[in-house]
Amino acid sequence: MKSKYFSVSVLLLAMSFTVAQVSCAQTPNPQSKTSNPNDTTVIVKVSGITCAGDLKMIASNVEKMSGVSSCKQLGKMSTSTSFEVKYDTAKLSYAEVVKAIEGTASCDHPDQRPYKVKTKN
Repeated sequence: MKSKYFSVSVLLLAMSFTVAQVSCAQTPNPQSKTSNPNDTTVIVKVSGITCAGDLKMIASNVEKMSGVSSCKQLGKMSTSTSFEVKYDTAKLSYAEVVKAIEGTASCDHPDQRPYKVKTKN
């Protein structure tokens, strides 16, 4: 009976060691190998935001642009909310990012363009 418990204990120990090794293994970041020297990240502060729908519309509009890899809100929503925009400067300029943000329609009033970029980082 003791040998049965011993065998089960050894088996469980071996399995837990294997699981620990697999879960701690690191996989290489695919972006680190193909890093583009033209990639840049800017923080854009946008005013005129009135609801969460505005945030989604701005991020969606910017992310549709060729050369943009991401556009995400930073911090809490307010009338002036900051976005982190990552893009390829060989495909897109900062002025084009600003134009896309300021050209986004309001979720409440689709015929209005209330957003204004306040600063560049």
